[in-house]
Amino acid sequence: MPSSPKNSENSKDSFLVALVRSSIILSSLDRFTKYIYTLLQNGFFGFLFTGYNSSWKSTLSERYSKTKFAAHEREFRYGTCRRIESSVIIAGVSYIMKFLLCCRLKVFGAFLSSFGLYTAVIAFIGAVIHNNLAGLPDNSSVLFAVALIISSIPLIMSKKRLSEALVSSNIGRFVLKVTGYSESEISETVGDGGHINSTFLVGIICGALTYNISPFLIFGAIVVMIAAYLILVRPELGVLALFFFMPWLPTMVLAALVIYTSICYFIKLFRGKRIFVLEPVDIMVTAFALMLFFGGFISLSSSSIKPSLLMICLLCAYYLTVELIVTRSWLIKCSVACVTSAVFESLYGIFLYFTGGGYSSQAWLDSEMFTSIGGRAVGSLENPNMLGEYLILIIPVAFAMLIGRGEGMRRTSAFVSLGIMGSCLILTWSRGAWLGLMLAVVVMMFMWHSRSLWLVFAGIISLPFLSSVLPQSIIGRFTSIGNLSDSSTSYRVHIWHATVNMIKDNVWSGIGIGEGAWNRLYPLYTFMGVEAAPHSHNLYLQIWLELGLFGLLTFAAFIFLLYSSGFTLFSRLSDPSVTLRSELTEDLFIDAGKQDCHSGFSVAGSKTQLRLSCAGPLCGIIAVLAQGMTDYTWYNYRLYLMFWLICGLASAYIRNGRAMIEAECDVPEDKNSGYREIMLDTSKRKKKRQTERHGQK
Repeated sequence: MPSSPKNSENSKDSFLVALVRSSIILSSLDRFTKYIYTLLQNGFFGFLFTGYNSSWKSTLSERYSKTKFAAHEREFRYGTCRRIESSVIIAGVSYIMKFLLCCRLKVFGAFLSSFGLYTAVIAFIGAVIHNNLAGLPDNSSVLFAVALIISSIPLIMSKKRLSEALVSSNIGRFVLKVTGYSESEISETVGDGGHINSTFLVGIICGALTYNISPFLIFGAIVVMIAAYLILVRPELGVLALFFFMPWLPTMVLAALVIYTSICYFIKLFRGKRIFVLEPVDIMVTAFALMLFFGGFISLSSSSIKPSLLMICLLCAYYLTVELIVTRSWLIKCSVACVTSAVFESLYGIFLYFTGGGYSSQAWLDSEMFTSIGGRAVGSLENPNMLGEYLILIIPVAFAMLIGRGEGMRRTSAFVSLGIMGSCLILTWSRGAWLGLMLAVVVMMFMWHSRSLWLVFAGIISLPFLSSVLPQSIIGRFTSIGNLSDSSTSYRVHIWHATVNMIKDNVWSGIGIGEGAWNRLYPLYTFMGVEAAPHSHNLYLQIWLELGLFGLLTFAAFIFLLYSSGFTLFSRLSDPSVTLRSELTEDLFIDAGKQDCHSGFSVAGSKTQLRLSCAGPLCGIIAVLAQGMTDYTWYNYRLYLMFWLICGLASAYIRNGRAMIEAECDVPEDKNSGYREIMLDTSKRKKKRQTERHGQK
């Protein structure tokens, strides 16, 4: 980077270091966190679970390589890998995908046209046979058939192959960027496959099946098979799908996606095409997962086993994120995916709010106290507080994209996204979400730049004047916080009182996870006539009650280590001697020598941008933790999944930033960092694979 911008940036960034050094509390906390990291990395857990210490790693590998078990392990692993690579399934699937890439677009058009035509024919025949609506077919099937026929017209008229269309069109190039494929990989596919007659026959068969099976189900099965193949080749796409489809897919479908992506990741890991690095913060997540396991099996209710296993399964999304989303390009893709999904969810929530669907003023609002509020936006999450928590998780990520991703359309799209999500957040009328977002904004200003703090002070000074600007409905809703005359507030206070009494009798062990254990014990502790309650309406009380004191401490330790690693990175970025590359080092975490990043997702070498990319998900977590004081939203498993996805995204951003610094700096051999070792090892594997491919050719 040029010297003058770097010097100015370093002078601006020195505020954080000066604040830490001038404050006894912050400096002590900084030294304490470094001490804890040293103990964890150099102690037993670091020796057992990490590969940071190069001397330990070399000594252990040298000793292990001399054992008979190591020889058998290598023989088994490499033999199994060869069998997998040469298996009929892998070869067959690869041949099918290459065959499809070689097919001309008119072949796919023939399939869609025959599928749509015979879907409409079967719909009319079924209507006549069953005398449905005086012989009229199902409207959804007919509309689906018409859509297929219309979409087939431009495909039939085209003379290009699928590979040529993907490379030459803007939509195709966008799909390639999202899926992580390079244009050279697709362009290398040559040949001519597929015939119109055979595909037309396949379309007829699919159309005939619609007599007993929904056409949407058949088409969805085709899409699922294609997605399954893509995730098998690149497990990162499974994580990307989790970020995007979280608000829309059912919980069990999301759990199945987590399991399938985990299987694909372990296959890649076993074949040596992915890496596995476990940090102290990951150990805390593992400990929390163990707490969830014991909270399910050591419970007052036998029904706790199912939610315990489901929560552990969804928690695995954290590990998938930190182990798979390791390059800058995939980090940006996941950020864009979750922001885009949140925008669609916000539009859906706004639509339902103004059309009168999906919300009830009686169920979610004290209509006697808030007469000017007609209802609350809920979206697909079916609860305004759930929607509010989801939005405050994503809004800081969008804000980081707004102020850190350059100029032009990117910044404009981020600004529009913020406006849509902010409008939907207001319409949720969730006071806890509002407070959480306000706290996140303050922290974001602090993490962004010292000069941005004046915005915080200006906001504080302007608070008394907001009453003349904002509508009275918003002012009244916000100022009602803590008002016990509000039925929602008094309801929560009474439940908290009962929950505290339950915790006093189950401090260490907890009562177990899920509604079964809660419903079995809560009626014995009801307070002030609140006979029924689904949960404690407080995240921390609920964790303590379900998992015991050690479960709460484990969760607190995870949060502490996560933010400690983040602020440690910020401290390193504030060091004037630390420099960054203007482009991403492609040798880090490369899959089998294939290029994993593209120019459209290139990283800027600015320290401020790197800090913002880490601060976005961290501030989203802060907002949720603040809202957790007034509500417990983890009973919605989709939000529980999203929380751990954002935690994984934050941790992945921090590790990527640390890797970028260490890739630029001269790292000593004995330094407790495995990123340089990973980079060197990956680079060697890349050269070896390239040599092998040239030899095969």
